[in-house]
Amino acid sequence: MEKAVAYAISAAIVAFGVWIFVAGLSSSSPALWTVVALVPITIGIVSAFGPI
Repeated sequence: MEKAVAYAISAAIVAFGVWIFVAGLSSSSPALWTVVALVPITIGIVSAFGPI
């Protein structure tokens, strides 16, 4: 059960980063928001597949 919650939190962090990316594409500086979106996406992926 704990692993399922951990994966759900990691997926939520990645989804937040994807949301930032999609919202940033329609902004005035999409390159900046793409870089900003990489931070939570990277954190979510590392927390999902990193060491336990």
